[in-house]
Amino acid sequence: MAALTPIYAPAFDTAAPAAGPACSLQRSGSLWQLGIEAQELTSAIGQLAEQLETDDPEQRASALAELEAAPLAEEGNKAALAAKADATCWVIEHLRGQAAYRQLLLPSCHE
Repeated sequence: MAALTPIYAPAFDTAAPAAGPACSLQRSGSLWQLGIEAQELTSAIGQLAEQLETDDPEQRASALAELEAAPLAEEGNKAALAAKADATCWVIEHLRGQAAYRQLLLPSCHE
């Protein structure tokens, strides 16, 4: 049976660098991994929905209980994806800024 696991977000992350992105979530998974988790969650929800059609009341109740946890798990995954995307965008912009700054310095190095 599929199991849905909520992803809990701390109110703030004290380990985040002061100059870095302001993210409320710090996940070790990559954007790809978080996307895979979202797909797995969608698949698990589909499997649980199919179990609601069973004649076994115990299995149906179990599937319903798992489905009730789905919105929390999905919200946690969405929040983690948004935080990771924001952090990735911050890194890209930071690197672009560094590259632009170095381009300004480069002509003066060859004079």
